[in-house]
Amino acid sequence: MKAASVQSLRHGFSSMELVVVLALSALIMGGIVVSYGNLVRSQPLVASIVDVPLDAKRLSTFFNTSNSEYRDTQSAPSYGSLAEAEKLREQFNHDVISATAVFCLARSGDNTWKPAYIPYDPSTDDELDTPQKFRSHIIRVAGVSEDLYRDFRNPGITNKEPNQPNVSIFILSYTGQSGFLRVLAIYDIDVIRFTSTQQPLGFHASVKRYADPKGPPDGTAYSLIYSAGYRVFYPPANPLAAKEADFSTDGFTPLYVTFERYTRLALREGTTIDRFKVAAERPFYFIWWPDPAARHLGAQPNTAAPGTPQNAYNHMAGRTAFMFTVPMFPAL
Repeated sequence: MKAASVQSLRHGFSSMELVVVLALSALIMGGIVVSYGNLVRSQPLVASIVDVPLDAKRLSTFFNTSNSEYRDTQSAPSYGSLAEAEKLREQFNHDVISATAVFCLARSGDNTWKPAYIPYDPSTDDELDTPQKFRSHIIRVAGVSEDLYRDFRNPGITNKEPNQPNVSIFILSYTGQSGFLRVLAIYDIDVIRFTSTQQPLGFHASVKRYADPKGPPDGTAYSLIYSAGYRVFYPPANPLAAKEADFSTDGFTPLYVTFERYTRLALREGTTIDRFKVAAERPFYFIWWPDPAARHLGAQPNTAAPGTPQNAYNHMAGRTAFMFTVPMFPAL
């Protein structure tokens, strides 16, 4: 009996057993290939490239280059841009953790001011405890034009208080330079609508990070430069759109809302402002970035009651996977 067992082990598998194993393997591999093919075919088509008419001045402002290759932008949905957005999200969270203050300033045009340091004397300058005070400060001490950043506090309730399509997020940090605020990074979010029939109809959306040049210069009188970002082009939600009116309700606003401390309710300023005075301890923001995986920026229904803070941003639900809750003063 023992000899028979040893002999069986020496002989290994029979030809019939090998044939059965190979047949089963072929069936399994075939099933995997078919399943993978179905998954691939169910995915959206690969993003096409759109030649977006960004002029040399705007390219220089956005990307510190006039290279026309930066006009080439992937059309949404773009999973290549999505990967870049994920990397930028990680960097943004890292920057916020390292920050002493975060100030969001709304814009209607391009951001042409990207300082590494901002003059500030705590003995004479006002306390910068709101974005509005920060805006007033840079206008006064740095000569920034009043038209560059809007005096925008939060989205309005009526069309008389329109949302702003762009925003600059100033992330301040610790500094060893006496008499200055240190700008760790600036994040610019720009959503540009193209409406001319001579241009591709839709939106060029981009999120860009500006930081120190490699081996930053000595002193404080230098500017931050483009370091990372992503961009994507959204076609109109209406695939038959041929003019501006055909996608007039498309858009991506608000890019942020600001929740102020509830103690500010001691000063009544009207429903538009007072409805956001709900923060129990520290003020904070909700911030939204355009999602490269979205197909378009078509309007979404707003189901929140008028006069509530949710009414300002309820329609942003489900439009992007890039939403942030950011404290105004992370170090506190």
